Amino acid sequence: MDRADDLGQGLTSYDLDQLDRGAELRRLERQAAVALDRERAAVASLGVDPGATVLDLGCGPGLMSARLLELVPAGALIGVDADPALLARARERCAGAGARARFVEAWADALPIDDQSVDLVYARFLFQHLPRPLVVLAELRRVLRPGGRVCVLDTDDGNLLVHPAPPGLDHLLRASAAGQRARGGDRHVGRKLRALLTQAGFAQVAVRLEPFTAEAAGWEAFVDVTMGFKRQIVDPALMSAEEADVVIGALRALSAEAGAWAQTAAYLAVGARPAEAA
Repeated sequence: MDRADDLGQGLTSYDLDQLDRGAELRRLERQAAVALDRERAAVASLGVDPGATVLDLGCGPGLMSARLLELVPAGALIGVDADPALLARARERCAGAGARARFVEAWADALPIDDQSVDLVYARFLFQHLPRPLVVLAELRRVLRPGGRVCVLDTDDGNLLVHPAPPGLDHLLRASAAGQRARGGDRHVGRKLRALLTQAGFAQVAVRLEPFTAEAAGWEAFVDVTMGFKRQIVDPALMSAEEADVVIGALRALSAEAGAWAQTAAYLAVGARPAEAA
């Protein structure tokens, strides 16, 4: 029995064994270079207790885990991911934290974590890959202490705008959305986060947008971060990888146009486990 059947939550829209692992790791590193300090500041603005226990769900190679550890110098971090190779990188990256950081191989809907033992859950760019987000949110509510918070950061391609838009960009967005949907994911999950957290029983739900522009990040970084994953998941019935490369090349070429503009945004959704929850 494979892990998806055993635990029920195969995150098939983000399976590194079906992607170019090296290219995706480079994309994650590029994304971290331009975004993680801002993400850390956004989490810090929630008022994280220095002694809190934080769960980094879908921690990958531990890029954000290292930043979260800085926020809890007297606390602990649990990193969870389904990919053992990524977990090995995370352990190495956070080795200096000693016993304050532990990393566990698990799927998001079957966490080997005690009830009411976590103060904050952070899930970055994970929910777009979840076939059953409400099942995962129920699991997060289980492990959170009453009053503990879940913080979900994710994308929505409805916010991706480019001017002048190169020919084929809309087609690429449709083809990547279809490819991810076929794998159980959702490239428009950002707009749904408030509804999902509310339906899952979280209180004090708040959502804000975190802008990401080519002007701020640089054109090369913007294209790598926003298009690198899309290129790998396009539905082959709608667009070939070679056709996607042509569109992405045209996007890169816009860096030479003084008036060009490109933007997207991440949704940051926060909710609290009600104190009266059983």
